Amino acid sequence: MKKKVNLARALKEKNRVAGRLAKARELVGRENSKDKNVPRGIDVSETYSLAKTLRDRLVSIKSAIAEANSPIVSKIIELDEVKSEISYLNGLDVKEGRFVSTSYGTRIETELEAVIRQPQVLDEVTALQARADRLQDELDEFNATTKIEIELDE
Repeated sequence: MKKKVNLARALKEKNRVAGRLAKARELVGRENSKDKNVPRGIDVSETYSLAKTLRDRLVSIKSAIAEANSPIVSKIIELDEVKSEISYLNGLDVKEGRFVSTSYGTRIETELEAVIRQPQVLDEVTALQARADRLQDELDEFNATTKIEIELDE
């Protein structure tokens, strides 16, 4: 049954259908080829047919979501890149100072100097996180107010 729902609900439905599809495929993969004397726990042909139906529903839902998202696609991409940069900066090596290590009995002294230092990383991550929060709020509002028509199980 097709029903008009907001994007937030459509995204939940997409995830639910994707989960069901993954489970059906996992069952088919596990039960398909077995010793002929071992009973199967499912009807493989029926489950595979269900997986194809779920795949088609997923394509339909994803297509409707993608079409509805066209006005905000640049914000979706920007949010993804901002989150990626936050992750990158949080993993950036900013060690500085003298370090002593031993390798094969030899004492090695190293003095490290970072070009991008910890305070700068913290400032940039704070600014990026604020941008990510603003973008997410805009996307949440769009998802709550934009309606699309999709197939629901109800």
